[in-house]
Amino acid sequence: MSGLSPSSEQAQSRNRPGSACTECRRRKMRCDGRHPQCNNCSNAGIICVFNPQPSRRGPKKGHLKSLQTRIANLESMLFGRTQDSLSADASINVEAVAQPAEDGWSGRSQVNVSLDGFHVPAGAPKVGAVPVSDLLHAELDQLYFDRAHVFVPILNARRYLSWTRDDNKSVSRRCLQYAMWTMTTSMSSQLEHLCEPFYQSLRELLGRSELADGNTNTDRIERIQALLILAVYEFSHHTFSRGWLSAGQGIRLAQLMNLHKIDLSNEGKAHPHEASGWDDPVYTEEKRRVFWVAYILDRLISLVNESPLTIDERVIATRLPAGEEAFQTGRLSQMTGFLSKTITEDAPLPKAELSEMVILASLCGKTVLHRQQAAAEQADCGISNSFWERDRWLDAILIKKGRTISPLQPASPTMPTHLASLTSNLMVQSALLYHCMTLQLLPGGIESSETVLQCRQTAFLAVQEIIRLTGAVLQLSYFEIAPFTPLPVLLCAKVLMMYRDTDPSCAMQLQEVLVIVQNLANTNYLCREWAMQHLELFGSEPDFVHTEKSHG
Repeated sequence: MSGLSPSSEQAQSRNRPGSACTECRRRKMRCDGRHPQCNNCSNAGIICVFNPQPSRRGPKKGHLKSLQTRIANLESMLFGRTQDSLSADASINVEAVAQPAEDGWSGRSQVNVSLDGFHVPAGAPKVGAVPVSDLLHAELDQLYFDRAHVFVPILNARRYLSWTRDDNKSVSRRCLQYAMWTMTTSMSSQLEHLCEPFYQSLRELLGRSELADGNTNTDRIERIQALLILAVYEFSHHTFSRGWLSAGQGIRLAQLMNLHKIDLSNEGKAHPHEASGWDDPVYTEEKRRVFWVAYILDRLISLVNESPLTIDERVIATRLPAGEEAFQTGRLSQMTGFLSKTITEDAPLPKAELSEMVILASLCGKTVLHRQQAAAEQADCGISNSFWERDRWLDAILIKKGRTISPLQPASPTMPTHLASLTSNLMVQSALLYHCMTLQLLPGGIESSETVLQCRQTAFLAVQEIIRLTGAVLQLSYFEIAPFTPLPVLLCAKVLMMYRDTDPSCAMQLQEVLVIVQNLANTNYLCREWAMQHLELFGSEPDFVHTEKSHG
C-alpha cells in the first residue's frame, strides 16, 4: 500500500467490498467506511461496529462439501435433542464455523453464531455475529465475576467454566453467556462497543430458545438466569418497562419450576436432603439463589411502581441462600433457615449478604403490600382495625431489624465504604420511608394526630439518612453502583414533594436530592427516566437531557 497516494487509498477503502459496518449492511445502506464511526451511524446516534474484513466470496475447492457435512452433523445433533418438543416440519440451522486467521483476531478459534428461526419470513434479521477470540472470551468471563456477579449472584463459577468453551452448547447456555457478556461489556470502557451487539443477539436468542432447547430443568434454569441478568442490565441501561418484562418472564419461569419450594419433601415437610437428594448440592444452592434473586427483583419492582407482588411469601418453602464463599467452594454442609422464621427472630441478620438482602427485600415487600391493602380497604368499606394491627407490627419489626444492621461509618482512604453495609442501610431506610408514606395518604381524623406527626418525623429522619448514605454512593466507582441504588433517593424526592409547599425545609432538601438525582441520572436509566418525567423540578436543563436527545 506504500505506493498509493492517500486519496487513492481512501477511494479504494471506500469501494472495497465488505468494508461496510454491521448496521449499514443490515439496513443495506451505502457505508463510507469511516473509523471509528461511519457517517450513517453518526447521524443516527448509534454504535458503529466494523466486523473483520471477510474473506473472498465463494468456497475453495472441497470446502463446500466439508461445510455441508459439518452442518448435517450439527443438525442431526440438534434434532436428536429436540425431537420430542418440535413438530416434524420445524428445522434449525446452526453455523459454528471457525474463521481463518486472516480475519485479524488472534486465538485458537473464533465462533460466529447465527440461528435461523422457525418459520421466520425471508429477510428477517438473524442473530448478530460477534467474533470472540480465546483471549476476549477469557477476559469477558473474568470481568463478569469480578464486576457484575455481585449484583446478580446466581452463578457458580466452576459450573459455568466447565461448559463456557463448549462449541456445541445449548441455546439456553448461549443465552446465559450472552447475558453475562452484555452486562460485562456495559461495565468496561474498552469493551463497551460490544455491548449492543451482544444485547441484540441475546434478545434474538431468547425469542427462540424455548423452541430450540429441550424441556430439561437445566435448560430452564439457565434461561431464568439469562433473563434475570438481562433484567438487571436493562434496569440501568434501558427503560424500566423493558427490564420489568424480562424480570417478569424470569419470575414466572421460576414459579413454573417450583423454585419456591425446593426444600419441601413429598410428605409436605421441609427437609432439604429428602427434597433435593438427587441434585448436586452446588446445583441445588444455585437454584435457591436463582429463586431468591427473582424474589428480590419482584419486591424492588413493586417498590418502584407499586405493582402487585408476584411471589406469595406465605407459600415459600425454599431455604435462604448460603454465603458466597460456601456457594463457590461447595462447602454447603450447614443448612440455612427459612425466611418466615428468620424475619421474626430477634437475632442479627444472617452474615450471608444475599440472605440479608432477601430479608430486607421482604420488609420492603411487606410495606408495599400493607399500603396496597389499605388502599383496597379504603375504596371498599374504609380502614379496618386490621390495618392498625399490621401497621404497628410492621413499625416494630422495621425498627427491630434496623437495629441489627451496623451503621455505616464515614469512608476514608484507609477504610473505604463497605458496599454490602451501604446497600443494607439504604434498604432499611427505604422500607421505613415507604411505611411512613402509607399513613400520609389516609384521610385525616382516622388516628390521633400524635401518630401522624410521629410518622412524619420518622420519614424526615429517614430522608436525612438516605441523603447521607447516598453521599457515600457518589464516592463509589461507577462499576460499584447497583442498578436499584437510585430507588431510595427517588422515594425521598416523592416524600419531599408532598410537603415542600407547607414546610420550607422540605423544599431545601428537595433541591439537595435533585442534585443527587442529576449525578446518578448520567449513568443510570432508572434515575434518568424519573428525572425526564419531572424536568420542571430542575432549574436548568440537566446534562442527561442532552445525552437523551443525542441518542433519540
